Amino acid sequence: MLRFFILLFGFSLSLFSNLGYARTLFIDFNNAESEIAVFKKPRNGIPSDVVVVPSYMRISLKQRLAVLHANALIEKLTLKAQDCAVSVKKKNDHCDEVYDRIRQAELDRLAATGGYSADDLKAELLALVESEKDKPFDMLVVSGHHELGYYRGELTQAKVHEFSEILTESRDLFSQVNTVVLLGCDTGTKDAYVQNLAPMFPAVPLIFGAEDNAPTRDEARNLAYLRKLVAVRTPLLLAKTAREIEPIFQSLLAKKWPVSLLWRQNTLFFKDGSEPF
Repeated sequence: MLRFFILLFGFSLSLFSNLGYARTLFIDFNNAESEIAVFKKPRNGIPSDVVVVPSYMRISLKQRLAVLHANALIEKLTLKAQDCAVSVKKKNDHCDEVYDRIRQAELDRLAATGGYSADDLKAELLALVESEKDKPFDMLVVSGHHELGYYRGELTQAKVHEFSEILTESRDLFSQVNTVVLLGCDTGTKDAYVQNLAPMFPAVPLIFGAEDNAPTRDEARNLAYLRKLVAVRTPLLLAKTAREIEPIFQSLLAKKWPVSLLWRQNTLFFKDGSEPF
């Protein structure tokens, strides 16, 4: 019972102190400039303050464009490599050249990021704990693929347990966060909420994930979903019962994004219905 009242007090403090102030921490594994732009747009006339990690001091816009170019080349060459793999009639020299170019593009991508690692991510977040202590965040967004036990993308990667430890060590950053958004595939399954998200964010009233395969970063349906999420976040936070949540949640599903939601740590919403948590 005591734990319930402590959580409730935390919800209330976070909710009413931050609803009128838009401040987002955007952890960008995925080089997702289009997604960042959605959260930077002013909300209800209030300028949106978005802090991006990796920071633009660590990986500049010029470097991010170089990463984007290298990744596009890797995808193009990978198709040629697949053609080589299924055709024994291909000249070996040609296939060897394709593989060599893929490897060089991967090295170019790594060089453009400066070899930014999970340790670098940890260092930046821990530095923010001190520098941002007087300007609390109300939202955390994590953009990146979620697969094979990793959060990953064009800029960096971290094992799920490493990322969890990083967030635990920098927990002071999230003391007033009332909304967490994860944009990778399978980040919002029941197992993910139980094993990863609820333990990482035990006092956050809104945690969004993907029930299965999420759209890619630049897809129109992805960006439409993010704009809708920003628009309905306040009524979701103000809702007092799970019944009030249902029509708002359905409006998110209408954007053809496999969204799931953990509301107030006690109700899970999926496309096929809701259940106690």
